[in-house]
Amino acid sequence: MFGIFKKKSEGETPLAKRIKELKCRKISYVDCDLSELERDMRQSSDAILKLTPVNYYAVKNEYILALIYSSADYSECYVQFKRLSYEKQTGKSAIFTLDKHTMSKALAKVGIIIDVDGKAE
Repeated sequence: MFGIFKKKSEGETPLAKRIKELKCRKISYVDCDLSELERDMRQSSDAILKLTPVNYYAVKNEYILALIYSSADYSECYVQFKRLSYEKQTGKSAIFTLDKHTMSKALAKVGIIIDVDGKAE
């Protein structure tokens, strides 16, 4: 009955549908050229490690927002970048695959420490 109020997702890829089920973490990075970042990410997922996180207390007028998606066991990790200018989206990248160790290093730069290998210390 209430299905009539749902938004229809026309043209949505299976990957875009899949990431909706994954955990999302948002990280703000210092603004850079989004097209150059996409090109670097196509070559190597380590390009995310070159980005500099925005200081938490800094005024963030223009920045790159990274949406990092991961499954519970970190077997699936993805990232998508959005360029924001005065809280309005001005650009959006494709969705890129990350390996779990690169994702862990990117999150560690902002103080989120995760154990992707599941080793108890």
